[in-house]
Amino acid sequence: IPNAPTVTTPVTYCQNATATALTATGTNLLWYSVATGGTGSATAPTPLTTTVGSTNFYVSQSSNGCESPRALIVVTINPATTAPVVSTPVTYCQNTVATALTAAGTNLLWYATATGGTGSSTAPIPSTANVGTINYYVSQTGPCGEGPRAIISVTVNAIPNAPVVSSPVNYCQNAAATVLTATGTSLLWYATATGGTGSVTAPIPSTAVIGSSNFYVSQSINGCESPRATIIVTINAIPNAPTVTTPVTYCQNATATALTATGTNLLWYSVATGGTGSATAPTPLTTTVGSTNFYVSQSSNGCESPRALIVVTINPATTAPVVSTPVTYCQNTVATALTAAGTNLLWYATATGGTGSSTAPIPSTANVGTINYYVSQTGPCGEGPRAIIAVSVNAIPNAPTVTTPINYCQNAASVALTATGSNLLWYTASSGGTGSASAPTPNTSSVGSTTFYVSQASNGCESPRAAIVVTISAIPNTPTVTTPVTYCQNATATALTATGTNLLWYTVAAGGTGSATAPTPSTTTAGSTNYYISQSANGCESPRALIVVTINPTTIAPVVSSPITYCQNSTATALSATGTNLLWYATSTGGTGSATAPIPLTTNAGSINYYVSQTGTCGEGPRATIVVTVTPTPAAVTSLSSTNITLTSAVLSWTGQAGNFYTVEYKEATSSFWIIAAAGITQNTFTLNSLTAETNYDWRVSTNCANSPTTNYVQATFKTNDAFTTNLIVAQGIGINISPNPVSSATKLTYSLTQNGQVSIVVYNSKAQLVKVLLNGNRAAGIYSLNFDNVFNSMSGGTYYLRIQQGNNSNSIPFIKP
Repeated sequence: IPNAPTVTTPVTYCQNATATALTATGTNLLWYSVATGGTGSATAPTPLTTTVGSTNFYVSQSSNGCESPRALIVVTINPATTAPVVSTPVTYCQNTVATALTAAGTNLLWYATATGGTGSSTAPIPSTANVGTINYYVSQTGPCGEGPRAIISVTVNAIPNAPVVSSPVNYCQNAAATVLTATGTSLLWYATATGGTGSVTAPIPSTAVIGSSNFYVSQSINGCESPRATIIVTINAIPNAPTVTTPVTYCQNATATALTATGTNLLWYSVATGGTGSATAPTPLTTTVGSTNFYVSQSSNGCESPRALIVVTINPATTAPVVSTPVTYCQNTVATALTAAGTNLLWYATATGGTGSSTAPIPSTANVGTINYYVSQTGPCGEGPRAIIAVSVNAIPNAPTVTTPINYCQNAASVALTATGSNLLWYTASSGGTGSASAPTPNTSSVGSTTFYVSQASNGCESPRAAIVVTISAIPNTPTVTTPVTYCQNATATALTATGTNLLWYTVAAGGTGSATAPTPSTTTAGSTNYYISQSANGCESPRALIVVTINPTTIAPVVSSPITYCQNSTATALSATGTNLLWYATSTGGTGSATAPIPLTTNAGSINYYVSQTGTCGEGPRATIVVTVTPTPAAVTSLSSTNITLTSAVLSWTGQAGNFYTVEYKEATSSFWIIAAAGITQNTFTLNSLTAETNYDWRVSTNCANSPTTNYVQATFKTNDAFTTNLIVAQGIGINISPNPVSSATKLTYSLTQNGQVSIVVYNSKAQLVKVLLNGNRAAGIYSLNFDNVFNSMSGGTYYLRIQQGNNSNSIPFIKP
């Protein structure tokens, strides 16, 4: 076998280069694409260069019909050199510091043109002096030589102008501010003219303090930030409310004049807040009774003051007093003085004219007929019209017509009595007593005569009484019986007996059909059964005699009520049970019973069992259990609180346990007499009303487990509001009023709190400089007052601000020191 042919390997091409057929030194060459097997070709292959990578080719030679081993030729296709990887465009703002350009590649060469020129291995640093775009080019060199050039565009952008703003921006103190605005692109807001970090969120100015503040804003275009524009925000003071006179009072339908107030640029409103003000003062309407609120403000430097309240009250025209008419009497009865509901009453005998008397007349009842009386009342708007009271005196009618006497046999069925008349009233006596509109039915059970009386009424006047005599004749007596007849349950009974003539036995007290055979009682069921028996004489049946047959059951436990509950240390009563011949025990079995019911002890809380039996005809029965529970005296209440305090009321609340009963008492702090406001209530809150303004009150609460007071009182105090609290200016839960203002030694500060905690009260001047600290201490929720006295003596004249802060909440009010 000949040796493998001689070859040159590897054979290398650049991608897409022109290749030639492979060669080898040998005889009768055969070319393969695999190391073994396959069919050889006498034509040498030409490699493809389109794809980067390595391909194996094989070649053998033959001699004397024998093929040699195959020689390997590796053909490698190297990639063509590409342009380096760049980041483009590169952007700068004008006159900023630039850095050398960069690219990802091997053996980089930098050019100023897309073609030609001599490349530099040093990357260029772009110039930012001029606005515009300049192109730079870069190539890399690899196994297949220098590749194409990549372009990097360097753009230098101009710095934009500052954004367009509107300045200054004016607000009134404590007015709601809006977000600042500017005209520009990609705005950034700053608190300083230079430096700092800009915010994309436009600020909202604070209007709490009078004065001016600067805000700054820039814009950015193409990544370049402009200079900052300045916006000046000025906060102007709010003037005081105008001076008014209130209330203004008119009588109904009187002529009113336009309202007045002392101030500048007045605006009139019908509501305390909101609405649109009018420069024309309103003239109140007097057609309707009641009070109407009007409001007026003044303006200075474009800032509107708080609104002052003017209450216009329309008093009603005086009306006739309220009377009840007609007033009716029967002839010759005793009359009383006339009455009417009204103020400063005047009584007259005529509808008009005459002189009124403050003494109410007493009508005469001597004569039948009607007399008119007149009465007026006097109010704030003079004497009103007269109301009429008609007094009628009616005649007394005759007695009604009756039939008498009326006769019945004893125990016969009777019917209701009758009489001829109107509005009949029936009596059992000739005078006195209370009449009944229902006619009586005579009782025929007793022999003898009974007199009944009847009257009639007309126009509310009752007649004399007519008499009706009812006579009851005797009937036979009931038979003689022995009752009750008693058996124990299931004992053998005998037929009942009675002593009499012509006996008849019944199962009902009345009605039914009688039997001449005496019944034998059944004893199978415990209880009582009534049997009835009559006798007859001369055709008249006697009343029925009752024989009660009682079947006594086996004795059972008595009926008790359990459990029985007492409050600790309360007064207990003797236990009770429903039964016969009761015996009381301390144990459920054994022991000796006592006929005296025990009285439980209530000194210790807890439960104790008592036992009771009863003894009947058939001996002593089982014992019933009564559980007596003594409930501990509940703990006294805690957390007494007085809220919602007004001039005349306060809401009292406390903390206690559900199910307890509370007694609430109060008194003025200077009094020693406690007033019970509520007793035996179960809720933990109570509203006191009808209090006196600006008065200190003590109040206390006791608690018990039952609806009765105890002495475990817990006490607290509060003070009702004064008139200053009605003018509080409230913000963040804190109300303030300074009066009078401008201030003097008589000025008083009234303030309200809705929370508990540390409170500071300070005074600032118009430059927001601290002048005085009036208070720094804890306060609970409520309303407080502070008299300034000589607090302002050392202060110079001008406008100041009093500020109250509690936690994160605060409120301020301006005042003037003359």
